[in-house]
Amino acid sequence: MWRRRLLISWIVALASLVLGSTCFGMELTGKVKWSGQVDLQEPVIIKPGATLTIAPGTQVSVANAQVKISVRGLIKSQGSAAAPVVFKGPKGWLGIEFMEAPQGSSLVWTEFYSAQAALSSFATDFKVENCTFKDGEFGVRLLREASPIIINSSFENNQVGIANEMKSGPEIRGNSFINQSRSAILASHNSKGAIAENRFEKNKQAVTLLQNYPDRISQNTFIENEVGVYCSQTKSTPLIEDNLFERNQYGVLNFSFSYPVIKNNRFINNKTAVHNDQYGSPVVESNLFRENELALYNYRKSNPKVRLNSFEQNAMALYCDFSAYPEVKENNFLGNVVGVKLGIYQSADWERRSGSKKIMQKESASRRSQNPLLANAPETFSDFVDVSGNWWGDDTAQLAKVGEGNSPLFYDRHDEPEVTYKDYGPGIYKLDRVHFSPWLSEPVKGVGPVELQ
Repeated sequence: MWRRRLLISWIVALASLVLGSTCFGMELTGKVKWSGQVDLQEPVIIKPGATLTIAPGTQVSVANAQVKISVRGLIKSQGSAAAPVVFKGPKGWLGIEFMEAPQGSSLVWTEFYSAQAALSSFATDFKVENCTFKDGEFGVRLLREASPIIINSSFENNQVGIANEMKSGPEIRGNSFINQSRSAILASHNSKGAIAENRFEKNKQAVTLLQNYPDRISQNTFIENEVGVYCSQTKSTPLIEDNLFERNQYGVLNFSFSYPVIKNNRFINNKTAVHNDQYGSPVVESNLFRENELALYNYRKSNPKVRLNSFEQNAMALYCDFSAYPEVKENNFLGNVVGVKLGIYQSADWERRSGSKKIMQKESASRRSQNPLLANAPETFSDFVDVSGNWWGDDTAQLAKVGEGNSPLFYDRHDEPEVTYKDYGPGIYKLDRVHFSPWLSEPVKGVGPVELQ
């Protein structure tokens, strides 16, 4: 014990000197600089008023998983492109934790490997620029009221790239997120913050929003993710604008009373571009949907407002099932194999005679869900999905021939007049129909993303 006290006293007395040897458990005060090879055997505390500066090229080796650098003062990791600062340790080491520290910490050209949470923060703002977070559980974890700037950094092979929790509000801009096994950005508990100009590639979920997110997701690129943006109970947030979604399983997935604004995006070659489920009813305006297997999926009373979009060469433009009645006006539908398909549960007849609201309330009670929005669910429905007032391109001539009859562009009551539901009793019910007349006689002007006009 006396040797540890002697070592700490020596560090405090020579705080302005460079440390280039083994660092044991310590409290840092004053101004301390690390450079060269630094071996951490035990936790480090940067005391209030202290500043730890880490020189370019410093290699910080963590000896065991219990090592954590606790920041109550400032830390300045000053790597460069040619000589980054590198933190390496055993899998699950505890990383750097900011605890109600003052503003002014920064980490530049710094690399973190295999940490439980490379950076975590309670009520501390700092700057992260050109950093690398790899093979950890969390890259950056904002636990409460933390609003750092995170720019031009790389997140690869983590479980979660950035966790944005408890009223935190980071700026997340210009970063690359590749192959996060859970989520690249996970936001909950009244958090916010702009998510802009990032690239998300091959993540389980790129952006996961679990409550209201009153901010923008803009000018990002989503490539080959399982889900691009996942919204659950976000109500009328966020604004999803000016993004590219390409080759994702789901571009945007809106679930359980999520109705964000989806505007000026490009959805190209996705399995499903926009998937709406359980009252997921976004505003879908001025987007391009091209060569998707399914452009717009609506299920369980999802009623999006769909306007000024261009649907081009999709295998299916619109799917509705289980009492989903979108508002679809002033769009151009060009060269889609199927324009609209109704699933077997799309039946106002069944809703009138049996009704789904009580069933969903019963299911919700069995799960002990207390979502108050379920009580506001509709109980009366029309017996058709209305897609009149749109332009159908070369298919218009074929629509003129059939009038309100059976068009191969639509799958509805004409194709399957009656349906039965073995899970909901022995009744026979009428399927809804697609109402497509009157259609427009010329293309809608100004559809699709503004940048494409």
